[in-house]
Amino acid sequence: MPSFVLTKDMETGVAKIDEQHIELINRTNELMLMGPKSASNEEIEKTLNLLSNYVVKHFTEEEELQMQSNYPKYEMHKGLHSDFVKEIKKIRDKFQKSGTSTELCLEITQTIIGWLVKHIKSVDVEFGRYYKENTK
Repeated sequence: MPSFVLTKDMETGVAKIDEQHIELINRTNELMLMGPKSASNEEIEKTLNLLSNYVVKHFTEEEELQMQSNYPKYEMHKGLHSDFVKEIKKIRDKFQKSGTSTELCLEITQTIIGWLVKHIKSVDVEFGRYYKENTK
């Protein structure tokens, strides 16, 4: 299965954010490699929890940079983060209710990868430009 990678057009130019995006991608790749036949429910749950916790850590640190730089779109960006945390919670709840399945594994990877790519390429790259221009 091909791995999900941070492409050039997803780089923000802010080292801390890009490093954390790579870590998010690595954790997502771990989840992608776990299918209902190759990993136990416990392994999948552990990885999903690690990803979920890391997302919260990353969002908190990214939002701190936004506040420090007086980013004008902070509230909108924070709202997007909050929506994604809710999406991950829905997936975790669904997993805890019914365990793993091919459909759930597909939903997990499509939701997470789709959101990360879209979010990073648009709003995070935009914030990166703002941050580099407004903090010296």
